[in-house]
Amino acid sequence: MTAFTLIQITDTHLLADPTAQLLGCNPWQTLQDCLRQVALHQPDGVLLTGDLADQGEPAAYDALVAAVSTIGCPIYWLPGNHDDVAQLQAQVGAQPQWYGLQAVDLGAWRLLLLNSVLPQAKWGEGYLAADQLYWLRQELANCRDRPTLVALHHHPVPTGIDWVDQMPVQNAVDLLAILADFAQVRVVVFGHIHHELEEERLLTPGAAPISFYGCPSTCLQVSPPQPVPNVDLPGFRLLYLNADWSHQTHVQRVQTQVVAYD
Repeated sequence: MTAFTLIQITDTHLLADPTAQLLGCNPWQTLQDCLRQVALHQPDGVLLTGDLADQGEPAAYDALVAAVSTIGCPIYWLPGNHDDVAQLQAQVGAQPQWYGLQAVDLGAWRLLLLNSVLPQAKWGEGYLAADQLYWLRQELANCRDRPTLVALHHHPVPTGIDWVDQMPVQNAVDLLAILADFAQVRVVVFGHIHHELEEERLLTPGAAPISFYGCPSTCLQVSPPQPVPNVDLPGFRLLYLNADWSHQTHVQRVQTQVVAYD
């Protein structure tokens, strides 16, 4: 079985007006620049990890669907703190081959999509509600024999940037405790941080480590503590999920007119 090619796109922050600027960046234009590069990889699936519309506007979700559907593969999505979750569910959840907040098959792998949005959050922080944690544990307990990727919007591991780390998933300890009980979890991906991050954690002695991956936004970027090449450029993450439970990944940056913020 060949590897399943999954591309993560995150923090598109689309606005209702496709000509509008967000802190000096046109989110619609930079997303299209990224999607042209995404299409060249002919992915088996695209994963959208939240903050898809900056203000949760219906027109922005319409634009998202129109743009991403051109890739011609299944789309997996979850909300971020900027999204209107009900509006996102109503518009995006109704699309054929768009799958949100559920367990899905990715070749030999499974993908579990979580909602970490905290209603009425003060700073944009997240939280995994009790029903999400229960669902996650049940899904993992029911299928231990397939490698598993868990996706959410908020970061469950520190970034080293003080203001960003005021907005994590607040009960990350609960998430990590569940993951430690299930050796099939190999990868956790998230958005929210607007930069590239890679970290391995050994949660259970004797088990394989879990890889945690953050991803650049398709528009505005945050400079990480240790800058990487082309840190100010938008980008996306490629994940190659192999039947032997291994994976490979890298971030691809895209040349476009963008700005960074700190």
